[in-house]
Amino acid sequence: MGKRFNPVELVIFLAVATGFGFSAYRLLQEQPSFESQVLAPLASNPVSENGREPAAVAPLFGHVDFTCKSEQEAQVQASKIRITGPICGVEGPIDAGQIAKAIVVNSANQFNATVFTDLSTGKFSTDYIPLNSDKNSIRVEFQFKNGKTLTHDLRVQKN
Repeated sequence: MGKRFNPVELVIFLAVATGFGFSAYRLLQEQPSFESQVLAPLASNPVSENGREPAAVAPLFGHVDFTCKSEQEAQVQASKIRITGPICGVEGPIDAGQIAKAIVVNSANQFNATVFTDLSTGKFSTDYIPLNSDKNSIRVEFQFKNGKTLTHDLRVQKN
């Protein structure tokens, strides 16, 4: 008994083999490009030429330098800020037994920031504090083991 070929199967096999061969040829012969052929016309004719400009993107993270003034104001465009500055109310080198804790709270959204104190340099830093749009009142409070408490207000305007 001899083997017989079904003509439909032969046509399907040839179509698949041709498609594979063409793909292999293109893979080996053409230069690799990460630019889509669909985006090429857009790159040659950007949207800004028609009078439209790309939307402005505000930075996500910002930084505010804190001073020991009773009231301080800052303007930022960021959605979250980190506050850094000196530990207020302490003269000279700081003893680890002097400061009990530092508290930083954004009154606009009740966010209680994590405060990192560096006693060797007498400075503090916070994690990133989320801001509400427009005005944010941030209270910076230093509590000392002798019962003394220093409070400073920082007003941050988010543009």
